[in-house]
Amino acid sequence: MKTLIRKLLMLLLAVTINSAAVESLSSNAQVRSAPWWPTSGAILLGGGGQQNDTADAFIDHLIALAGGSDALIVVIPTASDGLPARLPSSDPEVSRITNLRKHLQSRGARHVAFLHTRDRKVANSEDFVKILRSAKGVFFPGGASRVLDETYHGTLVESELKALLKRGGVVAGDSAGAITIGCFWLGWTSPTSDFGKVTDGLSLLPLVTVTPHASRLNGEWKDTILKYVSTHPPTVAINIDENTALVLKGSIAEVLGKNGVTFINADKTGSPAFQLKAGDQYDFSKSARER
Repeated sequence: MKTLIRKLLMLLLAVTINSAAVESLSSNAQVRSAPWWPTSGAILLGGGGQQNDTADAFIDHLIALAGGSDALIVVIPTASDGLPARLPSSDPEVSRITNLRKHLQSRGARHVAFLHTRDRKVANSEDFVKILRSAKGVFFPGGASRVLDETYHGTLVESELKALLKRGGVVAGDSAGAITIGCFWLGWTSPTSDFGKVTDGLSLLPLVTVTPHASRLNGEWKDTILKYVSTHPPTVAINIDENTALVLKGSIAEVLGKNGVTFINADKTGSPAFQLKAGDQYDFSKSARER
């Protein structure tokens, strides 16, 4: 009798362990298979230093992905210096805002609005974010990425941008604006600190860390990003060269401009680094199916 009870207990324990193992494997598989690209709407990332044709192509894609010339596009220039305390404002328009407006209008955008604050309480207010609910596109120009993180991370602005993507809109960012679209930024907080997360992001690409100006990075920096990603799956690093932009429409990636974009994904079969050049298109769902 004791032998039978012992066998039954061992069988029950084995079933419990196997169930836990299956659940763990299933959970890990879900993490590995979770798409890092936008599942609705579109994302447009600029590597900074955009010039002439690249700058025009960036804005052209922003307008087209937003739905055309009649779409409302909201520019959030908070990363820039020399702005009034809040936008919209009754104060005279500063040259930075005028130049952005003129560029968008010259490419065909008819409805352009500017939204800005550096007060988290304002960023988390219904009155501030209401314009985002009718926007079809949002654009974060470059500047200081930490300012964007400190102002908008975890606020209603973040929530409304995620809602905009769900209804099929586009969120674009150049340089610091591209960084904040990801889930965090990698670097060093001081000369003696370890390499790791410097800022959070808006997590519009929840598994992604974006590094613009990649053509300026030395080999050590690039190797350090690769090492970090390799030890922190399922993180995906997107390194974008200057005068280059990346369009993500679902799992389809397209590179605009003059240089290239490197993707680093340790969960990918084969080499963790994958590069696309200007003009290239690639469907990342193919590599996901191959795993």
